[in-house]
Amino acid sequence: MTTALLIKSKEGIVLASDSQGTASKIKLTMKKIYKINSHLGVAASGDSSQIELLVQELEQNFPNQIESESEFKTRMYSCMVNLHRVYNINHSFLCGYGNVRLFFTPFSLVAGIPRIGDSFIYRMGFGTMGRNNEISPYLYKITGDFTSIGSGSAYARLVLLQQERLYSSVNLKLSDLSIDHNVGISIYVINEVKQLDLETGGKIQVAIVGRDGYKNLSCEEQTQCYNVMTDNLLTSLNDNFLDKDKSIKVIRSIFPYE
Repeated sequence: MTTALLIKSKEGIVLASDSQGTASKIKLTMKKIYKINSHLGVAASGDSSQIELLVQELEQNFPNQIESESEFKTRMYSCMVNLHRVYNINHSFLCGYGNVRLFFTPFSLVAGIPRIGDSFIYRMGFGTMGRNNEISPYLYKITGDFTSIGSGSAYARLVLLQQERLYSSVNLKLSDLSIDHNVGISIYVINEVKQLDLETGGKIQVAIVGRDGYKNLSCEEQTQCYNVMTDNLLTSLNDNFLDKDKSIKVIRSIFPYE
């Protein structure tokens, strides 16, 4: 499995994941973050061959930056429906099943910036929906500042919630922070998850989607961003811990009673 996460920032969106994959119980290095076009990126989880098919479909249907979020939703759902038809519905029929089975199951997070409008995050995949548990593709918008998927996603969400709490104590949201700062947070989160989830491991992959385009970050650039995060956090906490009442507010936000 994997751990992948997205964080909204002031200048765009951070995509981060581990790089550990498994094949026949052997640990492998696996790519999990993909550039679709200059302003659209995907963090994916699941079978590597299926992820490649998903990415190929998206690259063909999104060769250029989209005009609006509405256009993205329409085109993306069309892609998902087509993949579902080919790899789930048709394959189930060819295998002789009376009902549709899930053969194609990758799920992913999409970060995008249209020409018109704000950045957005969506989660998409294939599963059962409705009272009759009908198998279908799904696509829904993440309204918060962050989200995660994969085997370590519950751990990642916990650490991200703690980070959100910390910054809210100094009247900031994660989406108020710089993209460099949130890269540092994403690195910290993935490293924490590595300690708890055996399926999360390897080097950290990080990319950013901003108004200037998509960019993969090198190990050196990741380190620089991590240092920016720790330096900024130290400054912010120093400013607040000079005042006793502010210090108590920060501590109670980090360690809530309920």
